[in-house]
Amino acid sequence: MNWKSLFLLILTAIGIIVAYRVWGSDFDWSLFYSSLWNIQIGWLVISIVATYLSYVFRAIRWQILLDPVKSIRIRPLISANLVGFSAIFVLGRAGEVVRPLWVARRERAPLTAAVATIVVERFLDTFLIMVFFGWSLLLVKLPAAAGGTVKIMKDTAWVSLIGSIGALIFLFFFRSNSDRIVRYVPLARIASLLKSFSAGLSFLDRGTSLALVMAHSVLVWLAISLSFWFMMLGMNFQFSIPAATLVMVGSAIGSIAQIPGIGGGFQAGYVFCMSTFFSIPAEQAIATSLVAWVASYGPTVVAGSVYMISQGLSLKDLRTAPVAE
Repeated sequence: MNWKSLFLLILTAIGIIVAYRVWGSDFDWSLFYSSLWNIQIGWLVISIVATYLSYVFRAIRWQILLDPVKSIRIRPLISANLVGFSAIFVLGRAGEVVRPLWVARRERAPLTAAVATIVVERFLDTFLIMVFFGWSLLLVKLPAAAGGTVKIMKDTAWVSLIGSIGALIFLFFFRSNSDRIVRYVPLARIASLLKSFSAGLSFLDRGTSLALVMAHSVLVWLAISLSFWFMMLGMNFQFSIPAATLVMVGSAIGSIAQIPGIGGGFQAGYVFCMSTFFSIPAEQAIATSLVAWVASYGPTVVAGSVYMISQGLSLKDLRTAPVAE
């Protein structure tokens, strides 16, 4: 059995379970299977290259965020991102702790400061994904029947956007007043952690650093959007980049609720967008959601696993290595 047959067998098994639970005998299995089989590997390979490129941009952005605390080369940060996101994809949101722990233990960076940079990253990512969502809505003509759904998504996007901007403003305030705030904290341990957290926000003191962080955040999400567009072409959808971005945003929002190692939220967000906004049949939407899930997450997990095996490492090593503070 070649790799493509095995790949299709696994996705078919998952799809059968989902389809049986939801549609029963009304499910068009021929359309489901043809949607799995008729994929263009070349476009998927280009999509994977764009995905890896996004990790390079993430590493450069992280290097800028960490530079005031600890100067770290790009290669270790690329590895840390691959391992960290692999942990998120496999373990769920509990894997978020792996990236800051990795640089704290492997690169001897202060843990709390590393956590601060991850917090900044997440707020920037939320801000940028909402900007990309608004951009895609302006350029994609959606069916009138989807008006109510679009309004709910717009309202949610505005709340997320305002929340992200508010959080970033708070971080600016905290960084500029951290010494004053720490003086009023009675517990020495908490005061020390707050000082270390503030050190992780040192990049905010320099306008050039903040501009570079924002620029690389845009590059990260451009690479992810292009990756999703190439992937859609590989699944024979002749979508524009804004249309593919709209599906990407829906999948990203859905991925907030993930079952470790299985996904679920990603596929649900993908299927919802494809069926609601582009009238794609359920069978085709479900089949391609499985391909999209594997093509989006699989390369990261494979690369992260290969790196750890080649270095003789495991996530258990994070428990025993010393942490710098």
